[in-house]
Amino acid sequence: MNKYSLAERIQLLVNESVTYKSDLEQYSRPEYWVIAGTFGDCEDYALLKRAMLLEQGFDADKLHLACCWCETGEYHCVLIAETSSGVYILDSRHTWPMLPTMLGYTWDKALRGGEWYAVSF
Repeated sequence: MNKYSLAERIQLLVNESVTYKSDLEQYSRPEYWVIAGTFGDCEDYALLKRAMLLEQGFDADKLHLACCWCETGEYHCVLIAETSSGVYILDSRHTWPMLPTMLGYTWDKALRGGEWYAVSF
């Protein structure tokens, strides 16, 4: 299976199997990063997608957790996946992997290999 098809499959599976619930609702904390189970918020979805892609053989250096501001002004976390078909955003707010230019996000930073770096598209 090519990397884009794998990313697409994981995107759909996670978005369909996890129900959004804020960290405050779940953990009584404003922010708590953990791999999503039945419930999760944006970074929890992204962490689960990353874990599942790694388990399926995706290269760790091709996956980046990224933080941005949505068109609503809300701070948001997504997973960037580099594939042979291009760079795609795996986002809990969208059904399918999206090209970064398709999203009205203002990009802040991304995490790869334990280091945060500035990101823009």
